[in-house]
Amino acid sequence: MAWHTIQETQKLTGKSRRTLYRDMAAGRLSWSPDGENARSLETSELIRVYGSLLPMAQPDSEKTAHDVTAHGTQDTELILAELKALRAEVAELRQAMRLLEYKPATVPSVTPETSENVPDALDPKPLPWWKRAFFSR
Repeated sequence: MAWHTIQETQKLTGKSRRTLYRDMAAGRLSWSPDGENARSLETSELIRVYGSLLPMAQPDSEKTAHDVTAHGTQDTELILAELKALRAEVAELRQAMRLLEYKPATVPSVTPETSENVPDALDPKPLPWWKRAFFSR
């Protein structure tokens, strides 16, 4: 017969995961290893221990869930229009973020007359390590 995972067995028997593992540990329900950490249970073994099984067919409500909306309906057009609007808004927000992130340097202009009086803070070359102050006041 067919082999089932623990989740399928729960649906077929209506028993909890804890009950299934308890019965396996007690030896009432035999199982076989399926991979490294999985267990498989045979259908005949489930019927022997728990009696008749529950039907596991998919309900009709789930089968017809997507039949209501056909391709190209008004709902689809509304969704596509909203998607286009959201993409345009995202593009605008990205542009705004680029403008906010752009920060021009605020360095005062240095003319040849004032180049002699330029403080060290505006000098583009950093001081060598032996000329740097170790302690600041």
